[in-house]
Amino acid sequence: MSVLVLGRGFLGRAIAAELGRQGRLLGHDATHDPAILDGVQSVVWAGRHPALGTPAWRLEEDLEPRLARRAAERGIAFLSLGTRKVYAPSPRPLREDDPLGPADLYGAQKLALEERLARVPGLRLTRLRIANVFGFERDPRRTSFLTRLLATLASEGEVRLDVSPFTVRDFVPVEPAAGWIARLASAPPGGVVNLGSGVALPIGRLALAVIEGFGRGRLVVESPAERDGFVLAIDRLRALLPEAAIEEGAILEAARAVGRKLAAEG
Repeated sequence: MSVLVLGRGFLGRAIAAELGRQGRLLGHDATHDPAILDGVQSVVWAGRHPALGTPAWRLEEDLEPRLARRAAERGIAFLSLGTRKVYAPSPRPLREDDPLGPADLYGAQKLALEERLARVPGLRLTRLRIANVFGFERDPRRTSFLTRLLATLASEGEVRLDVSPFTVRDFVPVEPAAGWIARLASAPPGGVVNLGSGVALPIGRLALAVIEGFGRGRLVVESPAERDGFVLAIDRLRALLPEAAIEEGAILEAARAVGRKLAAEG
């Protein structure tokens, strides 16, 4: 029996690499294969519909609920990689039972997906609400904090922040995050699990660590406003995986490593 990872994006590839021979990585187009779930013990839905986060997205056209229904019919566990953006903004660490109330379109659409999955009869569902996962990624189609940061650092020698550098967010390097997801996929716990570092890290410190690794560049602050700050409470994650812990120093060193890779790329 294997773990099926759907989605060949940044995180999906990393999860499949952690699973090794226990995993199988396929693109979303493979969901039309009637034999896709043969020999599968659990499914990890990674990646996203290309229209997600835009007005063009339609819940009825998303493939995730369709595969979830097929998994439920066969008693196969299903892990959905969600986002912390389903929560209502809060100044304190966000817990799994905290109020929901997305502040943007992407969060609202991901919450709609969560709710649709939760209504699939008999589905053995685990919903992961994930913090800001980062690593070395240059895909121009992605609009994450790190992909934008790396693009301007490489082309202009600058990192531009449209928020205060003192804004705190929960960042976790892709390698440990993928490892934790792979272990959860091997024995899915069910329910909702926050997945992050639990560290309230100022984004300016992360940006400066990338610049330090790159060896040159400057940080430009375009706005003093603090917004979209968050940190996840990860008590349940640590109860499930006692090894799921990472300190601020290790996060910053991972950011420096990203900068060094960018410099080596030339």
